[in-house]
Amino acid sequence: MNAPFSGMPHAEPFFFDAEPGTRFCLYHAPDPRVKPRGGILYIHPFAEELNKSRRTAALQARAFASVGYAVLQVDLFGCGDSCGDFSSARWDIWQSDLEVAFRWLHARVGGPMYLWGLRLGALMALDFACATPVEGIILWQPFVRGRTCINQFLRARLATELLVDGIPVNTTALRDDLYGHGFIEINGYELSAELARAIDARDAAAMVPRTPRVDWFATGTPDDG
Repeated sequence: MNAPFSGMPHAEPFFFDAEPGTRFCLYHAPDPRVKPRGGILYIHPFAEELNKSRRTAALQARAFASVGYAVLQVDLFGCGDSCGDFSSARWDIWQSDLEVAFRWLHARVGGPMYLWGLRLGALMALDFACATPVEGIILWQPFVRGRTCINQFLRARLATELLVDGIPVNTTALRDDLYGHGFIEINGYELSAELARAIDARDAAAMVPRTPRVDWFATGTPDDG
């Protein structure tokens, strides 16, 4: 029995230049035995969710490639294997990274272009598509509001503080601390107040992406807490 994706090209790792520094990418070429169908730019989730989802994202990228799509996975600034510290990450830098990656992929494959976003990456995809027309957007378990993403991030610190110090804190108190001090460190990730505010401001209901199609895949109820 043939192994899954046997005969397909291996994923190609590389770095592209961006301001500031470089970004790590994986390019999955489409299976040469099938008709090319365009390109898909993958946008990863936030903080530790990036690491936890790497294998699933890679397998799905290979699945897309097996039916003719060229797929580009990029680690955004301050994330994964790209340059920069997470504390220096900013929403506008991430959007600029997506623009560079999108242009690279479009020049490589031509044809229809799609965005595929997971969790916070889904909101980034919608935001990016408000300025850049795409053929379609694929949303996996998306955050409907950025504020929900930050609340979930803060809850990791909340659980630790309640357990260790017995302090009656909540996400509102932690958010005040974040905005008051300019940053907060949780599980090795130092989140800046500037990035948190930018994420807080994102709401899928207020976005009007330039695309004829949005495919939404989620289990359970939307993340709105």
